[in-house]
Amino acid sequence: MKWRGRAILLPGIPLWLTMLGSIAFITAFLTFVIAGTYSRRVNVSGEVTTWPRAVNIYSGVQGFVVRQFVHEGQSIKKGDPIYQIDVSKSTRSGVVTDNQRRDIENQLVRVDNIISRLEESKKITLNTLEKQHLQYSDAFRRSSDIIRRAEEGIKIMKNNMENYRNYQSKGLINKDQLTNQVALYYQQQNNLLSLSGQNEQNALQITSLESQIQTQAADFDNRIYQMELQRYELQKELIDTDMGGEIIIRALSDGKVDSLSVTVGQMVNAGDSLLQVIPENIENYYLILWVPNDAVPYISTGDKVNIRYEAFPAEKFGQFSATVKTISRTPASTQEMLTYKGAPQNTLGTSVPWYKVIVKPEKQIISYDGKSLPLENGMKAESTLFLEKRRIYQWMLSPFYDMKHSATGPIDE
Repeated sequence: MKWRGRAILLPGIPLWLTMLGSIAFITAFLTFVIAGTYSRRVNVSGEVTTWPRAVNIYSGVQGFVVRQFVHEGQSIKKGDPIYQIDVSKSTRSGVVTDNQRRDIENQLVRVDNIISRLEESKKITLNTLEKQHLQYSDAFRRSSDIIRRAEEGIKIMKNNMENYRNYQSKGLINKDQLTNQVALYYQQQNNLLSLSGQNEQNALQITSLESQIQTQAADFDNRIYQMELQRYELQKELIDTDMGGEIIIRALSDGKVDSLSVTVGQMVNAGDSLLQVIPENIENYYLILWVPNDAVPYISTGDKVNIRYEAFPAEKFGQFSATVKTISRTPASTQEMLTYKGAPQNTLGTSVPWYKVIVKPEKQIISYDGKSLPLENGMKAESTLFLEKRRIYQWMLSPFYDMKHSATGPIDE
């Protein structure tokens, strides 16, 4: 086959230009490798939450919902009733708790009547003793006055007796008159002695009555106290009976009812979710991240992270910035992680320590198509954490460092 065209040989690239280009490429590559840096990154999962968090209220008993006190969207305060659950049991004789309650209430009525009668008896007894005390006190005062006047009369009669002795010695009166006067004096003295004995009896009776008043009051108080203790025990039994009849589920914090899980007439078991309560005024949303132990040492409070929300795809909304606020220094417990739906679960045979990191998104509301889309509790998200920064050549040579470490013998420090 004959060659019918003309071959055109282009002049080759000069050697100096090829060498110059190669040197420029190698120089740029070495400069990039030596001077350039790269931060290691790790993607972790998390979820949006508030502080305080949304509260899930669960049933602690098994029974039937008989009454609902709130509705969705209603604001509630701590201690407000939410549900009334009937946990009573019935037999052929009726509702057990109702029968027990009726018996206890009857006992309480009887105990109250006994206490009332004891208080009335105490009042009557003490009033009677007080009256006797007053009577004996009056008698004691009167007898004391009589004794005082009698002593004055005895003194006068003694003086008269001495005068009679003088009169008899002078012959003014005979001996019979003196004897009569002496006998009269000693008779009055015996009468005074009898009055003194009666006065002492009055004093002793007053002392005895005062002791009886104290003793009777203490005795009645003790009996009343014993009955009050019995009433207190019955009241505790009544409370226990009420616990076995109907249970009131109350709010444990202020907030707003977000969702109700059960309705009136529905049966609930222990551990069933009843409702969710969210904070009334949410100032900020936070993102709870779960960071593995190999990444925690390289992050610090104030670091910037990138966030991608599952509800707002990065392909449409892009990534969002956030700031690290809190870093836990101890691994999160399994119980704590179970309270978060987006927390990673350790599979069988693996046990990775996870640390809780709280970040605050800079944008609390996402704007899209003229609308404001707020963040919500429980939204899943993924975050990129920027860890240690190294030169590029160090990252390229990291496999050789691993080989060096594996070949190194024991280290003597």
